[in-house]
Amino acid sequence: MQVNISFDTENERIENLKKLVEALEQLIAHREGKSYQPKTAEAASVVAPVEQKAASDKTSGGCRVIPYEDMSGKMANIFSGRRI
Repeated sequence: MQVNISFDTENERIENLKKLVEALEQLIAHREGKSYQPKTAEAASVVAPVEQKAASDKTSGGCRVIPYEDMSGKMANIFSGRRI
Protein backbone atom coordinates (compact mmCIF):
# COMPACT_ATOMS: atom_id res chain seq x y z
CA MET A 1 0.00 0.00 0.00
CA GLN A 2 1.30 3.43 -0.87
CA VAL A 3 -0.05 6.58 0.76
CA ASN A 4 0.65 10.02 -0.66
CA ILE A 5 -0.39 12.86 1.61
CA SER A 6 -0.57 16.56 0.94
CA PHE A 7 -2.02 18.76 3.65
CA ASP A 8 -2.15 22.56 3.72
CA THR A 9 -1.57 23.33 7.39
CA GLU A 10 -2.42 27.01 6.97
CA ASN A 11 -5.85 26.60 5.37
CA GLU A 12 -7.16 23.27 6.69
CA ARG A 13 -9.20 23.05 9.87
CA ILE A 14 -7.75 21.46 13.00
CA GLU A 15 -10.45 18.77 12.90
CA ASN A 16 -9.15 17.61 9.53
CA LEU A 17 -5.61 17.43 10.89
CA LYS A 18 -6.83 15.34 13.83
CA LYS A 19 -8.61 12.98 11.42
CA LEU A 20 -5.38 12.64 9.46
CA VAL A 21 -3.43 11.77 12.60
CA GLU A 22 -6.06 9.19 13.56
CA ALA A 23 -5.89 7.62 10.09
CA LEU A 24 -2.10 7.39 10.32
CA GLU A 25 -2.29 5.82 13.78
CA GLN A 26 -4.79 3.29 12.44
CA LEU A 27 -2.47 2.47 9.54
CA ILE A 28 0.49 2.01 11.89
CA ALA A 29 -1.53 -0.28 14.17
CA HIS A 30 -2.60 -2.34 11.14
CA ARG A 31 1.01 -2.71 9.99
CA GLU A 32 2.15 -3.75 13.48
CA GLY A 33 -0.64 -6.32 13.65
CA LYS A 34 -2.30 -4.69 16.63
CA SER A 35 -5.93 -3.78 17.03
CA TYR A 36 -6.49 -0.05 16.76
CA GLN A 37 -8.22 1.72 19.64
CA PRO A 38 -8.91 5.38 18.97
CA LYS A 39 -7.86 7.91 21.55
CA THR A 40 -10.94 9.87 22.49
CA ALA A 41 -11.70 12.37 25.23
CA GLU A 42 -13.70 9.69 27.04
CA ALA A 43 -10.83 7.24 26.97
CA ALA A 44 -8.49 9.88 28.32
CA SER A 45 -10.88 10.73 31.14
CA VAL A 46 -11.12 7.08 32.16
CA VAL A 47 -7.36 6.87 32.53
CA ALA A 48 -6.96 10.31 34.08
CA PRO A 49 -8.35 9.75 37.60
CA VAL A 50 -5.56 9.13 40.07
CA GLU A 51 -5.93 6.56 42.79
CA GLN A 52 -6.63 8.14 46.13
CA LYS A 53 -5.11 6.62 49.22
CA ALA A 54 -7.52 5.46 51.87
CA ALA A 55 -7.28 7.50 55.05
CA SER A 56 -5.03 5.58 57.39
CA ASP A 57 -4.96 5.76 61.16
CA LYS A 58 -1.33 6.86 61.27
CA THR A 59 0.83 9.40 59.47
CA SER A 60 4.08 8.47 57.77
CA GLY A 61 5.86 9.54 60.97
CA GLY A 62 3.75 7.17 63.07
CA CYS A 63 1.44 9.74 64.74
CA ARG A 64 -2.27 9.11 65.23
CA VAL A 65 -4.72 10.85 62.91
CA ILE A 66 -7.82 12.31 64.53
CA PRO A 67 -10.59 12.96 61.99
CA TYR A 68 -12.08 16.46 61.81
CA GLU A 69 -15.33 16.94 63.66
CA ASP A 70 -17.28 20.20 63.62
CA MET A 71 -17.63 21.28 67.27
CA SER A 72 -19.02 24.79 66.73
CA GLY A 73 -22.51 23.84 67.99
CA LYS A 74 -21.13 22.21 71.14
CA MET A 75 -18.83 25.16 71.81
CA ALA A 76 -21.76 27.56 71.50
CA ASN A 77 -23.70 25.52 74.06
CA ILE A 78 -20.75 25.48 76.47
CA PHE A 79 -20.18 29.23 76.23
CA SER A 80 -23.87 30.07 76.60
CA GLY A 81 -24.13 28.04 79.80
CA ARG A 82 -26.65 25.55 78.40
CA ARG A 83 -26.39 21.87 79.11
CA ILE A 84 -24.89 19.71 76.41
